[in-house]
Amino acid sequence: MTVDAEVIVVGGGPGGSAAAREIATLGKRVMLLDRERFPRDKPCGGGLSVKSVALLPFDISHVVEHIATGVIVGDPSAGSATQEAGEPMLFLTQRCRLDAFLLDQARAAGVDVREGQRVTRVLRREDGVFEVTVNLDDVSTGDQDSDIVYTSYVVVGADGANGVVGRALGFAPPAEHGVALEGNLPCPDGIPDWLRGRVLVSFAMLAGGYGWLFPKGDHVNVGVGGLEDAGPELRDELARFCTLFGWDIERLEDVRGHRLPLWGPGRRVASGGAALVGDAAGLVEALLGEGMYSALASAHLLAPVVAQYLDGAVGDLEAYQRALDRELAPSLQRAARIAAILHAWPRPLLRIVVGSQRIWWLMARVMDSGSGTHSGVVTMWLADALLRPLAWIARRRGPTSGRA
Repeated sequence: MTVDAEVIVVGGGPGGSAAAREIATLGKRVMLLDRERFPRDKPCGGGLSVKSVALLPFDISHVVEHIATGVIVGDPSAGSATQEAGEPMLFLTQRCRLDAFLLDQARAAGVDVREGQRVTRVLRREDGVFEVTVNLDDVSTGDQDSDIVYTSYVVVGADGANGVVGRALGFAPPAEHGVALEGNLPCPDGIPDWLRGRVLVSFAMLAGGYGWLFPKGDHVNVGVGGLEDAGPELRDELARFCTLFGWDIERLEDVRGHRLPLWGPGRRVASGGAALVGDAAGLVEALLGEGMYSALASAHLLAPVVAQYLDGAVGDLEAYQRALDRELAPSLQRAARIAAILHAWPRPLLRIVVGSQRIWWLMARVMDSGSGTHSGVVTMWLADALLRPLAWIARRRGPTSGRA
């Protein structure tokens, strides 16, 4: 049977481009569809952790606008402390630049990238072949009513929190979402000296919420986030957060809000020849709303399983589900527990964290759970044994505001 591509990836963000690229490098015919034309911007803090960058087999330095070697924990109203690593902790970029670059890497690997094609329907036929219907956005002719149907043996949903693939194929949506509101503060005279080489994260905000400052080339990304029911408060919280640093919210440009699909235990991300990655799979961690690492990591876990499926070595993509549950889910669960604990008792815990460099770096090590060493495994086991009961108590208490 002839299909248009062995694999169709829907969505050209980091998870989609990484999945397409990794599968293509294994010798498979891959098509990637995205409704937008790149470069396009995306609401996001734009931070890449060291372990995220380690998953990319190429240099990204020309799209990096700032490198943070330290983090300021807290804010002027709650008190703060600066923790310096002496080496890169976070690489700051803009999604319009990063995503276009990652998509170019997918093209270079042989992926058939088709932009301006909005997926409207995904159907799994009885013979296992997928039909993906797209609406063409042909800017050259102005024709936006032309539909095409592509076929494939595998479909990968990388189309975000409200993706078509997950809905069409019966994947349950994430049970919990976060929300965030962000904007860019122009800095024509350069990034403030106190923020150069650093990022700022404050948990002393609305109940269950946080705020951040991420410096870029000519601006600072300023944002606040929290659980979904905090949505109506975010505009006021962003304004208040700005005033803590002497800024007026009216100075912010490109202010936008977005939902964050938070990971939850038991989430299904694979069925037959279909799978979800990144935000479409609900893989955003609950502590800082970070989803970049999970997007890239899930793509890497999926690629070899897709190759095995297409080669006939396995009958479905369940091995991807097991790999994700084994390799990625524990760190997401750990982040959720730390978030519950921190948001239940924000002020006393923040005093401990900002007042003790040893406690801060221990928490950072627990969060960066990529170590496969014996000592790393033992640290994670001990951390989980402590965090599990504390998180249970914290969830019964519920999040509280960190304000005085």
